[in-house]
Amino acid sequence: MILCCGEALIDMIPGNTDDNQKSYIPKVGGAVYNTAIALGRMECKPFFLGSISKDVFGEMIQNDLKKSNVNTSLCTISDYNSTFAFATIKNGTTTYLFIDENSANRNIKLKNLEPIKEEITSLYIGGILLTSEPCGQEIEDFISKESHNKAVFFDPNIRPELIKNREKYMARFEKILSQSDIIKISEEDFEWLYPNKSIDEVSKEWLENNLSIVVLTKGSEGAFVKTNNFDVSSKGEKVDVLDTIGAGDIFNAAFLCSLQNSNVLNKNILTSIEPQTLKNALKFANKVAGISVQRVGANSPSLEEINSYTS
Repeated sequence: MILCCGEALIDMIPGNTDDNQKSYIPKVGGAVYNTAIALGRMECKPFFLGSISKDVFGEMIQNDLKKSNVNTSLCTISDYNSTFAFATIKNGTTTYLFIDENSANRNIKLKNLEPIKEEITSLYIGGILLTSEPCGQEIEDFISKESHNKAVFFDPNIRPELIKNREKYMARFEKILSQSDIIKISEEDFEWLYPNKSIDEVSKEWLENNLSIVVLTKGSEGAFVKTNNFDVSSKGEKVDVLDTIGAGDIFNAAFLCSLQNSNVLNKNILTSIEPQTLKNALKFANKVAGISVQRVGANSPSLEEINSYTS
């Protein structure tokens, strides 16, 4: 089973009132939350580990997780407020203004957490909690504690507007990377992290330092995977894009779901994974992400919808 550790927040999506006035519509979101929801809808029985506010928006978060069959037994309920992310959408690209001071997310507590259940064999880590304190240190320490016997999937999901100290962030990024088994990185995130290097150069270094799999996504162009033994790629779905919110998070969920269903989402097995297994995971992830971008918001499809979908 997969444990998703990180943020759940409220996306404020641009819209219009009945009298055509501009407004914002609250939708539950957050990178890690989106991935957990997508895994739940694909019947992968994920866990979500996060700090959720007692406020009305926190109730929305809890209800949506439970409706999508996400196990919330490891969550803590906080007196702090929910985080808000006001979205601006231009030419199919979404940017955010975050309101996150003194939030439940910022104040996640993991130090005294009971040992993680044995049936959880992998961790999904990433999102905005790595950019702030004290939550960033809590996540970093949690990974150090659990990564010795659990496969770690790391998506940094860079939000430059939240990173106040690049040097400090890069140190955290490198430490988490050193304890990870899979990294999924978008083309945009890679360019921010390594503006003067190529993905071939950097991924070679990563793989030589115990990382098993590097996944690079390139939007509509698809994605490719590098390992120490081979490269594979898969083209993106040809669809009419309505909204890209959460597409990368949903891609991650589908990729993980495919690996779990192939019984290879294990720290020891990933080092000798077969090319066709990764090819299948990429194709499935591109398919599910392709469905999601035809919908408004981070609205991942159910397993039934995926199985019945034809492009």
